[in-house]
Amino acid sequence: MKQLRSALKIILVIAVTCGAVVLIVYLTNRQNTGSPEGTYKSATLFAMDTTLDVTIQGRSDREARADAEAVRRTVKGVEDYTSLFIDTSDVAAVNGNAGVAPVKVRPETLLMIKRSLDYSQRSDGAFDITVGPLAELWGFYSGEFRVPSRAQIEAVLPLVGWRRVAIDEPNGTVMLAEKGMAIDLGGVAKGYALGVAAEELRSRGVEHGLINFGGAVAAIGDRSDGRKWVVGIKNPRGEAGDIVGELAVEDTFVNTSGDYQRYFVENGVRYCHIFDPRTGYPARDMMAVTVVGPDPMNNDIICKPLFVLGQEWGMGFMRAEPAYEALFIDADGEIGMTPGMEKKYVITMQGSVR
Repeated sequence: MKQLRSALKIILVIAVTCGAVVLIVYLTNRQNTGSPEGTYKSATLFAMDTTLDVTIQGRSDREARADAEAVRRTVKGVEDYTSLFIDTSDVAAVNGNAGVAPVKVRPETLLMIKRSLDYSQRSDGAFDITVGPLAELWGFYSGEFRVPSRAQIEAVLPLVGWRRVAIDEPNGTVMLAEKGMAIDLGGVAKGYALGVAAEELRSRGVEHGLINFGGAVAAIGDRSDGRKWVVGIKNPRGEAGDIVGELAVEDTFVNTSGDYQRYFVENGVRYCHIFDPRTGYPARDMMAVTVVGPDPMNNDIICKPLFVLGQEWGMGFMRAEPAYEALFIDADGEIGMTPGMEKKYVITMQGSVR
């Protein structure tokens, strides 16, 4: 029975990771007149544990295919040096030398870690890349999901703490203070990868494109017919195509974090992969948070403390981030948003999740 239960949990999380579309992109406009001529949509790819779709407009089919392949290579390159599970990655090297020695990392990795630590400080530790030991304890790495005892969590919590990540910027090194500590860049690397992939498309001459990367979207310019891209916000408790509203975007990025992306259920309680690093338990006050802004790495990070600390704290936090807007779906299904989100981006939005 225990093996069956574990298997069912694994199936649940894999289905959510691979099959759920966090943001739904509408390639036709809202008047249903179809996609502009010359729209290319790639086959669905798989990278960094999620799906990757690329849409290019205003380019020849040959150019667009090459553009989509360039995006795939770019994202795979980021994965190669940020994945916990690739032995040759920067992250694996830092974790393997925890409490032993500093590790020289790529400038890109250093940037991600430095930016993460900045937001850790600003969120009083609600975002923390050193949650690796917690994720492992709860089974999110192995797929052997379980709810640990309080004693087990208390034993691991001393290994979690962003202040004990030492960066030597002149030498380009990173060191974790104690053996057993581990960083996990899952809350920042996908956003970073989306940004460099978008820049790759721009450098290749793409003026109208869109990357749909699991819970993140890059809008390069507008559509080739002059309309904005329309992005649907998924209903966290609905079927695959159910949405709670629509955003109109151009030349910006949209990132979402939700409790329906990776999770398991034990005794009727949902436990997701987004942890409150201060308590050692998965956060449970929100269903989803969406952030729109000019830097997808920042979007990706900002989603996490908003998810952990909730809308009331998040609204205050977002006042210090004037270039970014947020939408919240709390644990009761109530939907709230920053004033700028409604003014700049929202086409339609429900008041709550049904």
